[in-house]
Amino acid sequence: MDTDKKISEDFLKDILTKNFLKIMPVFYEMQSTFLSGIYKRYGNLEGANIVIYFAKNLHLEILRKREDDLDFNLSLDKFWLNHKNVQQPQHKVINVSKNTGLPKETTRRKIIELVKKKHIKKIEKNQLCWEPIDFYKDSYIKIIDEEINYLSKFIFEETKILNIDVPFNKIQKEIKANFSFYWYHYLDVQLRYMRNWQDELKDLELLVIILQCIIQTMNYMAKKKSNFDQNSLKNFKMSKNMEFKDANISATSVSEVTGIPRATCIRKLESLVKDHALRKDLSSKRYHLFLDKNNEEENLVYGRTGVKRTIEIFSNFSAVVLRALLR
Repeated sequence: MDTDKKISEDFLKDILTKNFLKIMPVFYEMQSTFLSGIYKRYGNLEGANIVIYFAKNLHLEILRKREDDLDFNLSLDKFWLNHKNVQQPQHKVINVSKNTGLPKETTRRKIIELVKKKHIKKIEKNQLCWEPIDFYKDSYIKIIDEEINYLSKFIFEETKILNIDVPFNKIQKEIKANFSFYWYHYLDVQLRYMRNWQDELKDLELLVIILQCIIQTMNYMAKKKSNFDQNSLKNFKMSKNMEFKDANISATSVSEVTGIPRATCIRKLESLVKDHALRKDLSSKRYHLFLDKNNEEENLVYGRTGVKRTIEIFSNFSAVVLRALLR
């Protein structure tokens, strides 16, 4: 098959649908790393969402340097210098609210907190921009390295499904060499992903918590070598012998991975139990996914509806990244 067709958005959507279980373990690990990382960095996901919006626009301004100089260095190594030498657009609260999906008053309150912590810079009344300071440089680069590693794994798994020969190390090096290009698109798709679940769940911490339960289940299924109906989303049916209760996780483990306080994890895990997304073992106090075998379509995050929506959000991003890698 022609490579251009393989990396078209429609074809990718179809191939990811047919092979979703092959790619989803790596995808969920990538999302867990990203969302847990920004939670730990900024203390909450609403504030993190706002910073990502500003960071995405900063990378866009760096990218525009290529319009004047085709040899302009977009690499991760040069990012700290580049971000200090671009004129950032100044964003008003109402625009931030509109683009993140957060209520205007929540956005205003979170921005005040971010300004105090020097994650966001206030230039003048209602004019804001992201300007990471040198104090955060080492921790920022360390976190970005980890996120690039997981993103590279995700893209590498896609190339294997597509029978495209691109070594993992080449993907990693390319993302670092043209960092602002890839990170602009990566932050853009993360914003769309978070906005989607903000609209659906009204609480992004629920998403981060339930991702840990999904990962636990995926690992369990891989260990048991369950093929889950040949990995196909089209005929999404669970094995009758699949016992999700054996793929359980404790509130303490969820807290350690995500950085969310244990008490908060317990409260939100219990709310997921109440909403029939999870079940709790009363003796072990551990939690596991609950997916109604007679109604597998309905669950927003990990049922057929949730997976389909996730594939739709990320297929465009994957098409952009693969075209760039193979150019």
